[in-house]
Amino acid sequence: MSWRSAYLALPSGIFALLLVAAGTAALRTGRLLPPQRQYVQRVELFGRAQLVMAGAFAVLTVSALLDDPALRSGVGTLGFAGIFCALGLVVRAQLPRRDR
Repeated sequence: MSWRSAYLALPSGIFALLLVAAGTAALRTGRLLPPQRQYVQRVELFGRAQLVMAGAFAVLTVSALLDDPALRSGVGTLGFAGIFCALGLVVRAQLPRRDR
């Protein structure tokens, strides 16, 4: 592990911890940060999206610390796939609910 990988892993790990705190707060209390309140229609789905994104950033943190280039690439791809899945959930959380 070089200093570059630690330099890249630290912000990603901190961001993952912040997303865990925000996602847990959204799921448990139904409250969001003030800039997010005007856009989000489904708070529970948005909280789950934040937790998925936190997991994806944790995977990216692990991939930055790996030494094997092939393994780092595979784990990094898995992390980016998780981020894209979370972004899809965020978009769905911003759409208005359908009345049945």
